[in-house]
Formats: sequence, structure tokens, C-alpha cells
Amino acid sequence: MTAYGRVRPYLRPHAARFFYACLAMVLVAAFNGGSVLLLKPIVDRVFIAKDLDMLWLAVIGVPLLVALKTCASYVQNYLMSWIGQTVTQKIREDLFRHLHELSLEFYDRHRAGEILSRVTSDLTMVQSALTSVPLYLIRDTMTVIALVASLFYLDWRFALLSLLAMPLAFTTLFILSRKMRDASLQSQLMMDRLCDRFEESIRGMPVIKAFNYEEGAIEKFIDENDSFFVPMMRYLRATALAAPLTELCASVIVAFIIYFGGREVIQGHMTPGAFFAFLGAFLAAYAPLKNLARSNSELQRALASGERIFELLEERPGAAMRIGGGEFAGLSEGIRLSDVGFRYPGTAEAALSGLTLSIRKGEKVALVGPSGSGKSTLIRLLMGLLEPTQGKIYFDGIDSADLSPRSLRSKIGLVTQDTLLFNDTVFGNIALGRRVVTLGEVERACRIAGLERFIARLPQGYQTLLGERGLSLPPGFRQKLAMARIAVKDPPILILDEVAASLDSADEGELVRALEILVEGRTVITVAHKLRVAAKANRIFVLDAGAVAETGEHHALLAQNGLYRRLFDLEQSEPAGRP
Repeated sequence: MTAYGRVRPYLRPHAARFFYACLAMVLVAAFNGGSVLLLKPIVDRVFIAKDLDMLWLAVIGVPLLVALKTCASYVQNYLMSWIGQTVTQKIREDLFRHLHELSLEFYDRHRAGEILSRVTSDLTMVQSALTSVPLYLIRDTMTVIALVASLFYLDWRFALLSLLAMPLAFTTLFILSRKMRDASLQSQLMMDRLCDRFEESIRGMPVIKAFNYEEGAIEKFIDENDSFFVPMMRYLRATALAAPLTELCASVIVAFIIYFGGREVIQGHMTPGAFFAFLGAFLAAYAPLKNLARSNSELQRALASGERIFELLEERPGAAMRIGGGEFAGLSEGIRLSDVGFRYPGTAEAALSGLTLSIRKGEKVALVGPSGSGKSTLIRLLMGLLEPTQGKIYFDGIDSADLSPRSLRSKIGLVTQDTLLFNDTVFGNIALGRRVVTLGEVERACRIAGLERFIARLPQGYQTLLGERGLSLPPGFRQKLAMARIAVKDPPILILDEVAASLDSADEGELVRALEILVEGRTVITVAHKLRVAAKANRIFVLDAGAVAETGEHHALLAQNGLYRRLFDLEQSEPAGRP
């Protein structure tokens, strides 16, 4: 489907406004085309015949016509701006909604900078085209038609001569349009990489500074910025050629008009007024032709941008984000994974392979293993954020593929090492995902998490804004707030992914006390790099190369002298102060 076909559903609700805008464009075109005809009587009767009555008529009539044209211009500009803004706003909303419906696999395949480039710069390009291109294409095309009609009315012979310029101009535009579109698409792809590089450096600035990597980061950016120059210049070169070539074609015809028209005036076959009116009509047609050249350039960039935007909107959510399925009422028996495997798109090795394990209701289990053993992937699978490429996951004997992912996730609480906070109030961050939450519920959750004293010191209490990602807050507060979220959500299944890894001993102690309350009566799955944390679990699953290598309690696993023992000994050999 073409970009126009994709955007048409967004335009359809505004057909009436577009119709009125088109009427205003036709009026403007009529004024532009008809106004040159006034030159003939003004020159012949005022300046040649010295008719004073005609002078007064021109003095009164010309401003009146200009005023009417101004009103029509305002209507067309306002309505097209309204349509452009409204359509863009709706596309932006659909993009934001659709991006939240996509699975994590999509975000593994696409860089954040690339997505942001499409949502911002590409959408801005589309909005600009929606606002201006119809004005150029409809108004200026109608203006050219009105001016051509005026040319034939004044002198059909010169009119035919002048029309020679138009095929030449449009042929030039046609040849250049494809080059502009291709070059624009390439430049936008390069802009994605630049945006990604900017975002990477901004987010990673502490690391860049810590390793004195400023010059290296700058060099990489300069290399990519230089590569952006070539396709952008191809686009600009094609754009720069369009208007001058159109002007060159027109100037040749103007020379012929002046020569032959001058001869006609000298010989008395044409009045000076008719000649100047004809020349004025032809020159007046040059401006809309130039606009059409510019609109073609803008249209090609907008088409390239539109393709990239609708490519996002047409991205399939994936099985993990499917709508529908049975409701998950909560865990009554347990969780079972049977021969589960998963491979990320574009990777040679499987992240999980033949993984089989079971977790009983109310059991506290731990997942341990070397980096890359599949712990994070397993967590994503359990939460329904990914779908197994092999095997099945059962909740109370029900295949997870038959359950609604949203329903499943509503019964699972997740706390990670790096808690994400939103630019919202304390209350809003704790009540995250729930439509109706009372202040009493939030206060109770904060008491469990040990947040009461900290919140009491905030300027607006629970209504205090936390700022962008809550980065100014201490790690201990962020993790306690994550605990409060869990207390409000009250899920039967709780997943803890290295929740205390970034905390000092004091904060860790407070967090452990909050966790002791939260884990009571729940099925708990803990991802642990510190084996002293895993030691408290009822059972420990040791993962290696995407499969379960060992299973058992802490002391039993130590006695086996296997992978768990080696990991334990390695941890014990670390320097005492090392986190």
C-alpha cells in the first residue's frame, strides 16, 4: 500500500474541512489568475488614454480584491494547518500506543535512537507535508491553470509559445523526484544512527567520563556524521537543481515573448496594456511553478518519512503481545516448564535449550548461574514477555499460550536491580498499572516498604514529582518504592531480579526486612548472583548454557562439588570489600 493509501484513513474524518480549504484555494487561484487581467485596462486607459475615472476605479477595486484574497488565504492556511496538526496528533497517539503493544523482541531488533528519529523527525516531516503540499499542489496548480486561461484570453499565439516552458519544467521535476526520494530515505536512515549515537552518549556519559572516552566517542560520531553528508548532499543537489532549471526554461520563453511581443506593440498589432498583462501573467505563473518544484521536494521527503512511520505501525505485535486468551485466576498448583527453548532473532545460539523444571505454589526458588546462562531470558518467558520457540510453559497445568498475557502479568510482580521510575508523583509511581487505588492502600504499602519517613520529608508528600526517571533519588529509595508497588499490586507470584545488587549494607538490610513481609504466602523466584542470597531458597536451579545443570538446596549443591560449588568458591575468594 502506498503512503497516501495508509494516511487516507486519517484524512477521511476531515473531508469537510478539506473541501472548504479546497474552495478557498480555488478562490485564491482565481484572484491570482484574474488580477493580471487588470493590467490591460489600467495601462491602456490610465497611462495611455489618461482616463481619471479608471484610475479611481483601480484605486478602490484593487485593495478590495486583495482583501478578499487575504480572507481566502487565511481560510485555506488555517484549515490545512488544522488538518495537518490533527492528523499528526492522531498518528503520534497511534504510534505511542502501538509501540507499547509490541513485544520485547522488537526492541531487541531496533535501537532506541532509530525509533525516536521516526517518531520525531519523520513525523514532523509528514506534518509539514500535510499542511503545505496540498496548498502547493491544489492552489498553485489552479493558479497556473487560471493564468494560462488568461494568457489564451489575451493572445492565443503567445500563449502556445509560453506553454513550451511547462512540459520542460515538469519533465525536470519528474526526473529529479525519484533521486530526491531515494536520497532522502538514505539520509533518514543515517539520521537514525546519529540519533542512536546521541542517545547512547547521553545515557552513558558517566561511563564515558570515567574511562576518559570522550575523544573516542567524538571520533565515532564524526565518522557517522560524515557518512550522513553524502546522501544528504545527493538530496540537496537534486533539490537545488529543480528551481534553477525551471527558471532557465521560463527565461528562454520570456526572451521570446519580449521579442515577439515588442514587435507586435511597435507594429500596432497589440496594445501596451495587453503586452504587459500577458508578460505579467507569464511571470506570475513562475512563482506557483517554483512552489510546485519545492512541493515535489517536500513530498518526496514526506513519502520516505511516511514509509518509515507506517513500517512501525504495521510491525506485528508478536505472539507474546497477543490479545485474547483465557484469564489467569492465580496460582493454585504450580509452574512447570517442559523442554523449553528460546532463540533470539538473528542469533546463532539458543538462549535456552531443553529447559525443564517445576515450581510448586508457595515455594521460594532461586535461579543462579554464570553470565549468559539464560536467567534473564527465563524471567521474560515466565512473565509472558517472550514466547518459547520450543516446548511449553504451564501454569496450573494450563499452557501459557492459552492464557492472556495481560492477565498472566497481572498476577506476577517483578522487581529488578534498576527500578524504573516515571516522571510522575510518588503516588502515581506506586499505583503504577492500577486504575483505582486509594491513598490508604498506598500508605499501607509504604509502611511495609519502610518509606513513610522519607515521604514525610518530601515537599508535597505523596504528590511530589520524582523527576525524569527519578535519577536524583538514592538507590535505596527507588528499590523501596519498587517494594511498595508490589505491595499495592499484591501478586501471587513474585520475581526478584538482583534487587539488592546496587545497595549498601544499610539499605540492603532495610530491603530484606521489607521482602520478608512481601514474600509471605507468595511463590517467589529470585535471580541471584550473590549465592548467599540464593542460600535462603527452598530450592536452587543452577543454569548453564540455557539448561538446568543442577538442582537442590544450598548445602546439597555444595556437597556435589559441581558448578554451584565452583561459583560459591569463586564468590568466597573475592576481596572482602568488593560488592
